[in-house]
Amino acid sequence: MTGRRRTGLALLCAAVLVLMGTTMSYGANAKAPEFTLKNIDGEDVTLSELLKDGPVVLDFWATWCKPCIKAFPDLQELFDKYEDCGLTVVAISIDGPRSTSKVKPFIASKGNTFEVLLDPSMAVAKKYHVTSVPRTVLVRQDGTVAWAVTGYRPTNHAELDAAVAALIPEDCPDEGDEAETEEAAVNEDGAVD
Repeated sequence: MTGRRRTGLALLCAAVLVLMGTTMSYGANAKAPEFTLKNIDGEDVTLSELLKDGPVVLDFWATWCKPCIKAFPDLQELFDKYEDCGLTVVAISIDGPRSTSKVKPFIASKGNTFEVLLDPSMAVAKKYHVTSVPRTVLVRQDGTVAWAVTGYRPTNHAELDAAVAALIPEDCPDEGDEAETEEAAVNEDGAVD
């Protein structure tokens, strides 16, 4: 083996080990990196403050990313379902400085009501090892990562919903429980009790 090949192989092995270490250190149960970002109204938002209410879903996205936009209805549904149980859903835009002014009207046009933060320098995205979007990370209330996925597939929503449900207190009603309660309140004559 020539000196160049040995050097190339050594560099490749080192790169693989570094990547494995980074990936492994950021797997489930790893501590989620703290951050402070501006929301679309210019207010500072920190992860530690969000975690005071319960688990947090972080969804890294961009206005130009079609799979990201496909995931928004699922994120909104999840937020609507568990908001009263302490879940916070945060969409973190990685749109660059030239595009950040487009984010607020874009979100308004979609009718989303979850929190939207701006990360134009991608400083937070880098902390979360975002190499492509969407990247979705579920953070437990204790600040550790419970679940993470890169990309969007329709099955992601069911997986994320199950992961969130496991973190929500059992006595917290979901939408299905509310519907059953409303049905039970209607008596045989069709009148509400």
